[in-house]
Amino acid sequence: TLRRRMDLTGGAFLTLVAGLAIAAAALTVVFWPRLSAQRPLPVLGRIGALLGLNLLVLATVGLVANDVFGFFADWTDLGGAFATTPPAAHTTQGGETANAAAQTRVLGSALPRPPRHLPPLPKEAAADHVYTFTVSGPVSHVTGKVVVRLPPGYGDPKQAGRRYPVIETFHGYPGRPSQWLTAMALGEVLDEEAALHRMAPTIVLAPQLEIPPGRDTECVDASGDAMETWLTTDVPDWAARTLRVRLDRASWATAGLSAGGWCAAMAALLHPARYGSTMIFGGYFRPSFGSGYVPFPPDSPEGRRYDLVDLARRYPPPVAIWMETSHSDKISYTSSTAFLKAVRPPLSVRLLEFAHAGHSILLWAPLVPQAVQWLETIGGFRAGP
Repeated sequence: TLRRRMDLTGGAFLTLVAGLAIAAAALTVVFWPRLSAQRPLPVLGRIGALLGLNLLVLATVGLVANDVFGFFADWTDLGGAFATTPPAAHTTQGGETANAAAQTRVLGSALPRPPRHLPPLPKEAAADHVYTFTVSGPVSHVTGKVVVRLPPGYGDPKQAGRRYPVIETFHGYPGRPSQWLTAMALGEVLDEEAALHRMAPTIVLAPQLEIPPGRDTECVDASGDAMETWLTTDVPDWAARTLRVRLDRASWATAGLSAGGWCAAMAALLHPARYGSTMIFGGYFRPSFGSGYVPFPPDSPEGRRYDLVDLARRYPPPVAIWMETSHSDKISYTSSTAFLKAVRPPLSVRLLEFAHAGHSILLWAPLVPQAVQWLETIGGFRAGP
């Protein structure tokens, strides 16, 4: 239909606006001599021509950027851009959240026991108790950066015996490890909830996902690139040997947005002995490689292992999931719908579903508080007495 062809993210509408911009530029050149006089009407004509041309150029650039980055999904999403949060439906599927995260008899490798004496922290940190470490994985043979945010009070000698739950975050592509601490403001939300005595003070681990820089690894293990192993084995093991972290699975969660949402889901669902819960913003449930890096086809043994829809259908692990998606999110919705149809206990899902919302941090950042408040229902993250 004409309405669908003229959708905000449709190629026809972009072509129309770009064509109007080119036509406006041509007409400005043709009629400029007639507008050169210094009388009021020609002056107003010049102003109108320049203003109209610049608006059409800006509209073309904005539409191209929106197609690439998915700021707004459709006209309804754009129309509600200045609202606090678009309306959404909340549903629960599968088992109980707390029960899924609290199960202890889960197959897989648990976190190692920490050494008697942990190494000292670096003397200097960035603002907000943020440190950057280089972690070399003895199992994966991958080396990358890990940004660590410690909660207030971590360095207090009176709290020296305290251990903390952990959220391991996964940024989008392209992105940086600090994305969850800057654009998503996760650290501030955690501090606010802890100050209200609703949540235990929590450590954030934010590992680098693009190794080498610029590669969309999708966090998978492939020939020569054992990213999954580095993220789910080496980084948590390093944290257990370096920081005062809790070791039970109910005290470990993953969180991711977009491509990082896939990584967060994969880490928790394939390694439930380590992670009891995950928070997924606009994620998906099968790897989506770019044209420059395709380590294996979907129908290969490796591809089938990473099919989380099939995993949920056949062998659902006891993991608690908070997830967001939208009917208008072309990256997330199809995969998320297939996954939700496959969910059954002991897997537990708390779904936040929008009818009209984009694939953007502009949507996700305001949702972080409610996702964190959901996490507070899990024993490992609940505030103590």
